[in-house]
Amino acid sequence: MKKNKTSDHQEEIDVFRFLKLISQFVGSIIKKTMKLVFEIFAKWKILLVITVIAYILGIVYENKNEYQPEKEGSILVNLNHGSSIYFYNSIDLLQKKISSGDISFFSEKLQFNSEEVLLEIYVEPIISSKGFFELFEDHNQMKVLINNTNNLDETIKYNIKQHKISFLLSNGSSVATVDKIMRYLSSNPIYKSISNTYVQETLNKIEENNKTIRQINKLVEKYSAENLEKGRNSQIYVDGQTENVSDILNIKLRLIDNITESKTDLIVESNSVFRYDDEVALIPKKKIFGKKTVLFPSIAIFTFIFFYLSRKSFLNFRKIV
Repeated sequence: MKKNKTSDHQEEIDVFRFLKLISQFVGSIIKKTMKLVFEIFAKWKILLVITVIAYILGIVYENKNEYQPEKEGSILVNLNHGSSIYFYNSIDLLQKKISSGDISFFSEKLQFNSEEVLLEIYVEPIISSKGFFELFEDHNQMKVLINNTNNLDETIKYNIKQHKISFLLSNGSSVATVDKIMRYLSSNPIYKSISNTYVQETLNKIEENNKTIRQINKLVEKYSAENLEKGRNSQIYVDGQTENVSDILNIKLRLIDNITESKTDLIVESNSVFRYDDEVALIPKKKIFGKKTVLFPSIAIFTFIFFYLSRKSFLNFRKIV
C-alpha cells in the first residue's frame, strides 16, 4: 500500500517537473524572440532607408506599361438551332492560337491592333433546372445520363442554349476588342444557313397550323349551324380520325398557342448566336500580390531580416566551433 502511494506521489512530482521544464523552455523562447525583435528594430534607420527605396521602386514599376492591369469580363449568349458545337469549335481554335502565340491570326482574322491581346478565353453552359429537365422526356432518361457520365457539363453542353463566355484581355484592350471577338465567333457561315433553315421551318409550321385552324373553323361552323347542342356531341371525321367537336376546339386552342410561341421564337431565336449584353463591363484584374508599392517594401524588409538572422546564426556557429 505504501509502495502505491509512493509511486503515485513520484508520478505527480515528475508531471510537475515536466510542466516546469516546458514553461521554462517556452519562456526562454519568448525571451530570445523578444530580444531578437528589439535587435532588429534597433536597426530602424537601415529598415527605413530600405523601405523608402523599395517603395520608390514599386512606384516606378507600377508606372511602366508592363504593369498595367489586365482586364477581365464575361458575356452571356444564347446559342440556337444547334449552333453550340460550331461555337465551341471556334472557342477551341482561339485557345490554340493563344497558346501558340499566333499574333498574325488575331491581327488578320479579328482585326486586332498592337495594343489588343486576348490572353484567355473559355465558355461554359449555364444549366438551369428548367433547361436541364427540358432535355429529357422522362426522369428515367435523366437518371440514365447522370449515372453514366463523369462530366455532366461536357456531356450536355451542346444541348444547352445559354452559355457564358469569359475572357482575359490586355490593358490596351477595350469594349471594341470584345466586339471584335464576338464578331469573329458569330461569323461562321454555317450559322446563316442553319438560321435560314430554322426560320423557314418555323414559318411553314405557322402556315400549317393556320391552315388547320381554318379547316376547324369551317367544320365547327357547319355543325353549329345545324344544332349547337348536337354539334358539341357530334362526331367529326378529320384526317382519318373521328373526333368530338369539343376535342377539335381544344386542338384549335393548342394550335393558336403553338403559333404564338413560334412567332415569339422567330423574334428571340431568329439568329443562331444571340448576345444578351450589348456592352460588356471590363474590370481590371487584381494582381495576385497586390500593389507593388506594398509588395516591394515587404519583400525588402523580410529579405533584410532573413540575412540579419542568417548572419547572426553564422557568427554564433563560429563561436561554438
